[in-house]
Amino acid sequence: MNFNTRVKLLALASVITIISSFVTRYALIVLAVIILAFREDVAILALSIRHPVQPQLVIRDNYVYDPVNKLVHSFMLIEPLHDLLRLGEDKFTNLIDEMLLRLNLCDRCYVTFMVTGGRKIARVSMIDEPPFSGFRDFQANVVKVLGDYFMVRMLKGDELKTIINQLQYPVSSLITVLTPPLILVPLFGALGVIPWITYAAVVVWYYISGGVMVNGGLQFMRISTRNGLMTSKVTQTDVYLLAKAFHNSVSEYALVISGNSVLSSLATREYHKASESLVVKERGKSYPGLLYWRNVIDRLTSGELPLRILLLSNSNVDHMGTVKSRIASYALWAPGEFLLSGLSHDAAVFIPLTGGRLSLANDGRVIRIGQDSLGKPVEVDLDSLPAGHMLLVGPTGMGKSWAARSILAKLIKMGIGVVVIDPHGEYLNLGLPIVDVSERFVNFTSPPNIHNVKDVTLRIAQSISESFGIEDLDMLLSDLGGVIGHGDFRLVFSNAAKRTLSIELSYIYDLISSELGRRGFIKQEELLSGIILSFRSILPNPELTAFAMSQVMAYLYSMFAGRRARLSNVLVVDEAYYVMGSGLMELYVRGLRKSGLGVMLITQTLTNVSATLIQNIPLVLVMGGPDSYILELMSHLRLNQSEVEWLRLGLAPHMMGSRSRALLIEGPIRRQVLVELDPSLKPISD
Repeated sequence: MNFNTRVKLLALASVITIISSFVTRYALIVLAVIILAFREDVAILALSIRHPVQPQLVIRDNYVYDPVNKLVHSFMLIEPLHDLLRLGEDKFTNLIDEMLLRLNLCDRCYVTFMVTGGRKIARVSMIDEPPFSGFRDFQANVVKVLGDYFMVRMLKGDELKTIINQLQYPVSSLITVLTPPLILVPLFGALGVIPWITYAAVVVWYYISGGVMVNGGLQFMRISTRNGLMTSKVTQTDVYLLAKAFHNSVSEYALVISGNSVLSSLATREYHKASESLVVKERGKSYPGLLYWRNVIDRLTSGELPLRILLLSNSNVDHMGTVKSRIASYALWAPGEFLLSGLSHDAAVFIPLTGGRLSLANDGRVIRIGQDSLGKPVEVDLDSLPAGHMLLVGPTGMGKSWAARSILAKLIKMGIGVVVIDPHGEYLNLGLPIVDVSERFVNFTSPPNIHNVKDVTLRIAQSISESFGIEDLDMLLSDLGGVIGHGDFRLVFSNAAKRTLSIELSYIYDLISSELGRRGFIKQEELLSGIILSFRSILPNPELTAFAMSQVMAYLYSMFAGRRARLSNVLVVDEAYYVMGSGLMELYVRGLRKSGLGVMLITQTLTNVSATLIQNIPLVLVMGGPDSYILELMSHLRLNQSEVEWLRLGLAPHMMGSRSRALLIEGPIRRQVLVELDPSLKPISD
């Protein structure tokens, strides 16, 4: 008999007994007997009046033990590797079926998925006793299986204690819950003392024995009382749509899943019983039961797994009959008596495959990118990325630069130094100092931390070759080899213009020496603290623009290469198509991994960009746009049909309330996201 049934019997018996007491007061003795018979239920219900309660737990470093219910638990943070919105109907249900099958759930085993406080948590539980050998085997399998569908990080130590947060039940609250039944004394006289003393003794005994604590951590207000999905034959489309609707409306919940070894035989037995009743006895009354069990058998035959499920939430979920209950939080820790029969597609509705923080680090620097279409936050932890690089690609007018500014403003607020190569003056409202590169520029012929003049010469020669289309690399090396390493790049190129035998190269050298840094150099300290490099004055010359961009990158590369440091600076290259086709770009991106410097490349196109370069950028944000643009991206980024459809529906930000449709890619994880654009950073040109 489960808890809900016992409570109903307790309530019914108590009401009948109290009514009978108005006829004969000796019926109150029966009430005392009822309280004793249901003593544990009475104690839990009474103590739950003032506070959400839970069993007293023994907390170890990496697990929790409930000695009363013989349950051992372990916890882990999870973030999904798959997204409900990308999977589609059939892939979603098939993925859940596969995962639940591999979990190998038994009747004594439980897996709980929780979404609370913006975190996704999985709990592994089993009825077991020390030394917990059965639990450890079950836990090892669950962690292995979940690792194929989620990022997983076990919780232990202080993190685990924070999650549990059990508190001592206050004596003042105990006195409060003991007081109301005293009404029996003035109503019934001396005999009214008997049930009150029995009630008080039961509650106080449970309190003193330490059977209950105040739940200061994982709290829920509603508990499921029925599984409405069991009454109908749900299709994959039904499950998918129910899942989207649920995750769109419910932000905090817990789903407990356990094995159900008796459902198959029970369904067969009850179906035959209803069938016999339909034929022999009461036709109308037996028909609903016949349909119900026929549906269960058909779903089991189609491959669904028999389960027991419990849903706890802070919002109403109609088809699970969730009702407000003071013992909902207690049920989380002692779920066995609250579980309802269910099937794997019933559970699939609640598995948290939405939203996502692309990290599980507890001390990382997190930036919010936006929301998925269900309203769940999509965040990125900078410190969890293998490198601090990002690619932002999108057509004109779809919010690409606006999204970049919104992200950069958050980075600046975190204390990260930002250097922006700004060709069009779109980043002037970030609050950083602005320098026109024609007035001041980096002294790229004398980069820091590089003492091999030949390397510097070769790199500059390659940049000139790629930017200006000069094929004779040997002549470039000859012209520059004798003068690089002697300080001021303006003098270096002025001298090279006089030495060269090529009229074309003489013009290029003069152009570099006369159009960049006329009034001096940018200091390293300015780059580290953050600066906007305005390229508007040289933008009419695309070759010089490409060369200048590459020299800024090379200079910053020389400042950071070889370091091992947490991300502290970001170089932003807008209109990055000028340099993304360069072979040197791959060198810079690979060489700056975990150096403390990240590179954000912003571009309209990926034409002529190598697959190797894209593979070395761990974070990609793809803005929505027209079909021609999306078709170009399909092969570069291997977009599937649902991703294409999502991006095709993208509109200009002003038509979407300062948001833009985009696809966020971080390794194998892909999120369809509505990027949140900061209205204060929208320039007139957007």
